[in-house]
Amino acid sequence: MTSSKKDTTKVLVTGAAGFIGRACVRQLADAGHSVIATYRSDPHPDVDGDASWVQVDMTDATAVAAVLQEHKPSHLLALAWYMGPGNQQALDNFQWMHHSIDLLFAFAKAGGQRVTFCGSCMEYDWSGTTKLREGFTPLDPATEYGAAKAGLSVALGRMCGALGLSGAWARPFFLYGPGENPKRLAADVIVSLLEGREALCTHGRQKRDFLHVEDVASAMVGLLNSNLEGPFNIGSGTAIPLAELIMEIARQIGAEDLVRLGAREARAGDPPLVEADNTRLRDMLGWTPKFTLETGVADTIAWWRREIAREN
Repeated sequence: MTSSKKDTTKVLVTGAAGFIGRACVRQLADAGHSVIATYRSDPHPDVDGDASWVQVDMTDATAVAAVLQEHKPSHLLALAWYMGPGNQQALDNFQWMHHSIDLLFAFAKAGGQRVTFCGSCMEYDWSGTTKLREGFTPLDPATEYGAAKAGLSVALGRMCGALGLSGAWARPFFLYGPGENPKRLAADVIVSLLEGREALCTHGRQKRDFLHVEDVASAMVGLLNSNLEGPFNIGSGTAIPLAELIMEIARQIGAEDLVRLGAREARAGDPPLVEADNTRLRDMLGWTPKFTLETGVADTIAWWRREIAREN
């Protein structure tokens, strides 16, 4: 017998208008959950699925607590974080540790039970030459963003235990897909080539672990709906050279002649390899990605074609 809407899990998603957030809202709603989706200032996106959109400033602890008391969600997917100017190096990242702790305490006070926070692969030390593994690879972030996330991840387990919550910490690696910021690598290359412009890139030898945003969201939603605790890498488990991603995009568009590898300088100190060990996620959650690189790129190109046609 199918459960009624009243019997489904009530989930509050912060940062619901963001890149990962939109995909998570869709998947949670499609699964029949009652979703309360928060956003700050921009109009909430046109997202498929049934969700209640609530505008709230996540830095306002009183306002956040009021939303939690009103809706009393049993589950919390915490994606919101500082995304302002210079977000990787901004001191505001440390303020967001405080905001996140306020959120967690308010969630517990409102009767919450289960939480998944979004961390980052940038928490890790990237100087090694092997896969990054939860509990083994040192947390030695190179940015304020990574340091703030790492600090919160270390505290999460103790806080959840003290507050009577069950909690998981998700560490996504590199994303691409529909709705990505057009300044990011995959979106920038796609838009440039679709518009007939040269795609100016670095040498492309850096290896990174990429996942389609819908696969990242499915892992996030899976963790939230589980009783698993602690940190989990969200990655494909196989890093590829940036040039492979770039040339797959160019091949599918038919614009290989517009790609200019080496036209831009790589960032100083850019690590040659950032790759997830996703054994914990696969074995404990039973998660597998839906998209291959080929199908993920095709899906993303199709989305950008529609966006460009709509804007024109």
